[in-house]
Amino acid sequence: MSSTNVAAQEAGKVRVYALSLSDAEAQAMRDDSAAQAAALGVDKLDGTYTEVFRVSDLDTLGLAGYLRDGNGVYPEQIEADRSKLGALDGWVMVVYSRAFGGESRQLAPIPALTHIGTYDEGGPDTPVQAMEAEAAQPYTGIPRVEPATPAKQNSNKTMIIIAAVVLVLLVLWLLIT
Repeated sequence: MSSTNVAAQEAGKVRVYALSLSDAEAQAMRDDSAAQAAALGVDKLDGTYTEVFRVSDLDTLGLAGYLRDGNGVYPEQIEADRSKLGALDGWVMVVYSRAFGGESRQLAPIPALTHIGTYDEGGPDTPVQAMEAEAAQPYTGIPRVEPATPAKQNSNKTMIIIAAVVLVLLVLWLLIT
């Protein structure tokens, strides 16, 4: 297979590879990011952003549904490859852009990996809604031009009360002794 370039700071891409490996080899690769990196022909790979699984584990959802519903791949891209994705059985490896850590990479997969497709992740279509409430409008608060004046501290009254208490206690002590 020919090599593929991964651009620096690539984001939002999902690469799908069919694995022509035995069950034991594929299961061993499932949680081994070093083996996944070696299979892709790169020196390192963040295994947090890769998946190795049996297509049959997806049950009725299928790989096309998993890519569409689980990863947000644009439906029109999936439709273009629906027959390829539907024909897959056995093991696949899904590699997300973040697996490359934002670095430029040259992928040279081993012959046991067959590149099925590279798809774009799309975000959900959320329409922009106008904020009509008065509280949502800019500058609806009343601006405070000058800072609030701090509460006055009346330390003279406090000192007089403390002195009176001390005087009463002193008189009581003198009366008792």
